Parts: sequence; C-alpha cells; structure tokens
Amino acid sequence: MSAAATADPLKLLRDYTIQHKSVEFLDKDGNPTKELLQAETVRFGEDASFPRDTPTSYARGNNESDQYTLSALLHFLDHREQSFYEYMKTANSVGLQTVSFSDRINLLNYLTGKTSETAQAAESTAHTSSKHAVEDSSTGDGRRKRPKTAAGGDDTGSGTAANDLARDIIRRERLIVTTSSALSSNKSFARVPDLIKEVFPSKQLGVNGAGSKSHSAGTRKHGASRKRRDPIIVVPAATTAMFNMYNIKDLLQDHKFVESREVMEKGGPKPREVHIEHTLADGSQMRFRVIDSVQDFTDNDWAAIVCVFTQGAAWQFKNWTWKSPEEVFKNCLGFYPKYQDERPKDSTRTWGINMLNIERSKRHTDRATVVGLWNSIEQYMQAHKTEF
Repeated sequence: MSAAATADPLKLLRDYTIQHKSVEFLDKDGNPTKELLQAETVRFGEDASFPRDTPTSYARGNNESDQYTLSALLHFLDHREQSFYEYMKTANSVGLQTVSFSDRINLLNYLTGKTSETAQAAESTAHTSSKHAVEDSSTGDGRRKRPKTAAGGDDTGSGTAANDLARDIIRRERLIVTTSSALSSNKSFARVPDLIKEVFPSKQLGVNGAGSKSHSAGTRKHGASRKRRDPIIVVPAATTAMFNMYNIKDLLQDHKFVESREVMEKGGPKPREVHIEHTLADGSQMRFRVIDSVQDFTDNDWAAIVCVFTQGAAWQFKNWTWKSPEEVFKNCLGFYPKYQDERPKDSTRTWGINMLNIERSKRHTDRATVVGLWNSIEQYMQAHKTEF
C-alpha cells in the first residue's frame, strides 16, 4: 500500500462511490487498465493505492477473521444491477470472492451513502452504548442499578440490555435462501415481491406478493407419492481431476476437501455412482445421483443433469448430447474446481462456468465453500429445473 499508510480502502471506496469519482486500475507494470482482472493495483487518485485483493474492514457474515477483499467489493458495485443469481454466476466465473445474499443490501446501502455506517459498526455502537448506559446507571450512594434483562428484570426503563441481546442474536444469524428468508431480509415488506422474484425467478406469487407455501407443499407431497428420478451431478472420470468419484462424497456430503489421491491410496474400487442425501433450504430432503459416465444415457437422464464439474478439458464432453462445452453449460450449471491461488484454464473463459475456489491448507473454510455451492445448485434448480 502506498500514500496514506493508515488509509481505509472500505471508507475510500465509499467516498469515491458517493462522489462519483473514478477509481484507477494499474497492471503489473504500473500501466492503466480498464479491466479489474488485469489489475494488480487499485489507485484512489492521490489519496492511496492498494493491491487489488487487499482485505477490507468489512467481515463476511459473522466471521470476523474473514473480510471482503477490495476486488470483491469493486466487482459487486459494478454488477449491483444484476439479479443475485446472475451476479453470483459472473463473480464465480472469473474467480472473485462473492458478497453473500445476507450482506448485499446493508453493504450496498453503506457504499452508496444510504446509511452512514456499516451494519457491523452499528452493532458495535449499540453494544458500546448499552454498556455505557448500564455503567452510568447508578444510585445516589454509588451502587449501580440492576439493568433490565432480556427475560424481564428489576429495571423497567429503556431495556437496552434486551435490545443488545436482540442485536447480538441477529448478528449471529445466518440466512438460508428461502422464501421465508427473503421475507425476513427487510423490515419493510414493500420489497418482498422483488426479493422473491430475484432469488426465485420461477416462483409464482400469490395475491399478497408472497409465494404460495401451501401450494408448493402440496405439490411436493403429491410428487412424493410417485417415483421421481434423482437430479444428476456429473464429475470428470480422470483420476487427476480435483474432484472425481473418489472424493466427491467427502465434498458434497461431509463438507470437506480430501485429495482424491489420498482416497485412492487407501485402496478399494472406484464407485460406479454415488448418492448424496442433501437437505434443501426448505428443510426437505432430496437425493442426488453423482456419476462420471454418460454412457447409455436416455433422454430422461440428460434432462436430469443439473450440475457438471469440469477440469477444463473439452474431451470430457465427447459423445454428449450437447456438441460443445458452451452448449453443455447452457443446459447445466457448471463448476470449475481449482485452488484459490490458481488461474483457470484459458479454454474455459467462453464456457459460462463458475469457479469453485478451494483453499490449499485452510480446511476450516471448506464448509462455507460447500454451503455456497449447494446454494448455487438450489437456486439454479429453482430457476431452470422446476420439475424437481
């Protein structure tokens, strides 16, 4: 970082966004570039310069040790008019960190000046104010009054402790992308129909703007009475692929990354297919079928493919019903697994696929990565595979 050593990239980005001032991108040679992905440095005029992926002070969700990077926020602002699904697809396709659904509204309001502080700063202020209110509340003889508790206490005053507890609960919540979470994402119900349309493009709205829960429940119950085929996930057959039949169950079901080589060294045959029991956002169970060969596929099998993992080799799609990788990923959700610090193969740039970034050594991040993966699969199915 140059210029002001104590400059805050988050605050500068907010100031420049509000004032409609241009942020400059510089490539590795210090030359101006219009492409964020080609930039190594982000320059805020004469105020400060930062490496493109500098962590900002805005934490991701409730994980205070993991912050959004400057590049992620720049990309988020540039694509703020997109639907959440399209934004996620765009960010994943270029290997950038994504802003979560639960953070996007508060973050956008802060960066565009609609709010004067981040949601995290507001929580911190609320905690501090509550603490001071309790400390300053004392009797004439120097003894402190007992503050009102969340369950009801001796003080019948402002109830700051109860408010503090409520804020703490809200801060720790994690939103699941469902119709219910869309309804609870704003205090005002005016944007509920827009939120539902954005998250679930295929959801039919009732007369009050909310999805008809009783109708969808009835449809699921009716569907359970007949045999329903499992949605299919396809992985590469190559043993050198980052994910294949040897380790895909560890990823999708156990939420952890295990190198396929480690599994193979333990011996045992390669599974012909794997079945994954997954709990959907609405709490229901769905079984997914994972395979690495489409030999003898029927039309129904092709229609049941919802997700394809690729290592970037076009030969993976030889003898598929779709004639090119681009056509494959117009009909299926695609993921290109790679290590976080790796660049994707050039051949994949036109395929329209998402980057699945895996940390080399930080195994504690695997669960969040897989949760995001499943969210993407569910959102894709809501929009394009409604027969499931």
